Amino acid sequence: MKMPGWAVDRRSVVYRWMGQLSNTSKIGVLSLAFALLIVIVEFLVHLRDARELMTSFLLIGLNIEPEPHKVEIRSWLFLAVSTWMFLSCVFFFLWIRAELRGRNDHTERTLRGVMRAAGHLCRRLFPEGHSPDLTIEKIHFVYQLGKDFTAQVRRTYQVRAGKDPVYFMERGYSVRDYADPAESLIDIDFQVRDINHPNGVVYFPKVNQSRKKSTCIFFLSRIEPEEARTIEVSYRWSRMARALKFEGEEEFTLRQKSAREMIEFCIEIYLEPGSGGA
Repeated sequence: MKMPGWAVDRRSVVYRWMGQLSNTSKIGVLSLAFALLIVIVEFLVHLRDARELMTSFLLIGLNIEPEPHKVEIRSWLFLAVSTWMFLSCVFFFLWIRAELRGRNDHTERTLRGVMRAAGHLCRRLFPEGHSPDLTIEKIHFVYQLGKDFTAQVRRTYQVRAGKDPVYFMERGYSVRDYADPAESLIDIDFQVRDINHPNGVVYFPKVNQSRKKSTCIFFLSRIEPEEARTIEVSYRWSRMARALKFEGEEEFTLRQKSAREMIEFCIEIYLEPGSGGA
C-alpha cells in the first residue's frame, strides 16, 4: 500500500498557493527570497572575514617561539584586553545600577502610596480637630550618644484609653540639619513593639522626609476603655546630636497630646566617653 509522503503534500500545497498568485505577486515573492539569500551570503562572508581578522590580530599580539614551545602575550595586547574587560565591567555595573534605580523608584512610589493610604485612614477615623480619647500616663526617653553623636533612642509610652476604644496613635520623629539624612525608616532601624503583647502593634509610615518622619501605630487588638498598654519605640539616627560638637548644646522638644494629666515624664541622656569625633 502506497502512503502519500509529507514532501509530496507540501509541494502540492506550495504549487496550489503559487498558482493562485498573480504574476506581479510571484515576482515579488521571488525577489524577496533572492534578497534574503544575498543577505545570508553577505553575513557568512563577513563572518569569515571577522574570523580571519581576529586570527591575524592574535598572531600579531602573541610572541610564539617554536622552541621550546613558548608563547608570550605582548604588552599592548594585554593592555587592550584588560581595557576591554574593565570597560565591560563598568558597563555591567552601570546597567545593574540603572536596573536597581528603576526598582527603587518603583519601591518608593509604592511606599508613598502606603503613606498616603495611612494618612487617609487616620484622617477618616479621626477628622481634623478630633483627638482619640487616649491618655499618655508615663513617658520614658533614653538617648545613648556615641562618639560621633549617633543616637540610639528608646521611647517608652504607657497609654490608657478613656471611655472609648482606641485604635491607633501617631508619633513623630525629627532631627536638626546637623544629623545625617535618612531615606526611610529602615535606614534608622525603626522598630515598635507592645511590651506585654507580642505582635500587638503594627505601624504605617505617614511622613517620610530626610530629617522628619511620622508613623501611625495601630493596636492589635484595639485598646479597650480604661485599658492600659506599654508601647516601646526604638531607632538609631546617625549623628543625630552632632549640634553638641558645633554649638555646644542640643535641643530636645516634646509635643504631646493627652486626654488627661500625665503622671510621669523621665528623660535619660548618656554620652559615650571620648565623644567629639567627626
